Amino acid sequence: MIYELKGNGFWLDEACDKLLEYLKSIGTENKTIVCAAGMTPSAPIHFGILREVAITAFIVDELIQRRKKARLVYYWDDYDHFCKVPYYTTREAVEEHIGKTLREVPDFNGCYNSYGEHYMHEFEKCVHKCGFFPNYNYQSRMYKYGLYADRIRGALDKRKEIFDIVSRSSGMSEEEAAQKRDSYYPLEIYCDVCGKDFTVTTEWNRESDTVSYTCKKCGHSGSYIIGKDFRGKLAWKVNWATRWSDDGVSFESSGENQLTDTGSYSVSSRVATEIFGGHIPFSLLYRFIGMPGIAKVSRAQGEKTLATRLTGVLEPCIVRWLLVKNPPNKPFSVDIEEGIFRIYHEWDLFVDKVESGQCSELDRRIYDISMSGVEFCKFRIPFRTLIIALGLCEGNKKLAAERLRIMTGFKGSAVELLTAAHTRINAASYWLYECGHVENQLSLRSSFNEEAWNSFSDSCKNAVLQMCDNLNSFTNEEDAKKILYDIASSSGTDKELFRALYLLCLGKERGPKLATLLCLTQKEKLMTLLKGDYK
Repeated sequence: MIYELKGNGFWLDEACDKLLEYLKSIGTENKTIVCAAGMTPSAPIHFGILREVAITAFIVDELIQRRKKARLVYYWDDYDHFCKVPYYTTREAVEEHIGKTLREVPDFNGCYNSYGEHYMHEFEKCVHKCGFFPNYNYQSRMYKYGLYADRIRGALDKRKEIFDIVSRSSGMSEEEAAQKRDSYYPLEIYCDVCGKDFTVTTEWNRESDTVSYTCKKCGHSGSYIIGKDFRGKLAWKVNWATRWSDDGVSFESSGENQLTDTGSYSVSSRVATEIFGGHIPFSLLYRFIGMPGIAKVSRAQGEKTLATRLTGVLEPCIVRWLLVKNPPNKPFSVDIEEGIFRIYHEWDLFVDKVESGQCSELDRRIYDISMSGVEFCKFRIPFRTLIIALGLCEGNKKLAAERLRIMTGFKGSAVELLTAAHTRINAASYWLYECGHVENQLSLRSSFNEEAWNSFSDSCKNAVLQMCDNLNSFTNEEDAKKILYDIASSSGTDKELFRALYLLCLGKERGPKLATLLCLTQKEKLMTLLKGDYK
């Protein structure tokens, strides 16, 4: 059953209500509700995939809140073949591995035992960081240990009926279908010699439990015993139906491209019901996550869309917040480049509203879901302020925490502040140094800017010296801002003073908020930069 949200209240309530109605209609409402997601780890995994995991995990948690038995399963299709060349290399460099199982292709980064394992484990870290803990089903193990053997035999016995289902959705003409029907086998077999799946299945012998093939890559002809040494898998749409039937999958969320009339879900549904005699899951349609200028993120877009990047620069609670507040049937965009400051600002405003009690019941619920089971910043500091502090301290988190402790008036040591705010400080450091934003790092001048000083008016110079006399009069931004504006106003320098302070501190005419900059810079350093040897 395909379901698209109608907007009747909070999406999580609507989805669970309709799911339970569906399960009651097919007589399975009292069984454990298996909610599934999954993908092929064929390339670095982008953050759009997190939406599918999150939707399914939120559904499971809500069902448990309703005292239903439910579990989250994540299928890793790591027995699929390697065919999509990752963005960081070329086809020529990996040509020898094209067609092998993802479990048998080496990790080109040298971190894990295989290419598939690398991206599975990296994504699992992201999933766990966000508070989602699925039961993982690795398809390579299922096939290796023959756990799908009976399903394979059943599919081979009814291969022509499966072909009829598949061909009707493929746009194949009746003449073409008639020519291919007898030679169709719903298998993808890996050659025992070259290890690749450029094979053609030639025969299925039920009595000997043997399937034969010919490899178009190396020319080898061989055979496997299904229940003993079979190296292959069911074709995708049959494999999907197998999982539904074997595991009793009740719920999935699927992208709109899969839920078309001729898409994978439609074909697999018919295989599940007509061939395997099972039920089809309730499938909730979700739309894609984009980023500025891109409607749908994908693996082809490289590093900026990686799940590891999203969970590196955003606190886990903020990732959950973005995924739960946006209904699955509505696309939305995430800007974790320059837009990251807005995301943190909006989250902090949201938390302030909830913590002050000035929020709706739904906002409180979304807040509770966002914070559930994850680490969060217990002492919130504006993200832009953290970027400034880390930059001034050249990435030294402990030193930055000491400066922030003084500026914010934190009641505790720098170590305690670092502990309370570590999720956000780590995210700011990751954004600054791991995501190519080091140009946002502020660098103070190493010496007094005499050339700039000589260009200032006398009134501006006097205003700067007044500022020097008041450096010990403030520790927080509000006090610094008041002193700064009082001096600028009384001296009549205004913008000239601000420009002068930027030139003396940074060597450029503009920068971050001056009050923030002045509070986060050591007073002795400020005195040197603003006054130099002037007498």
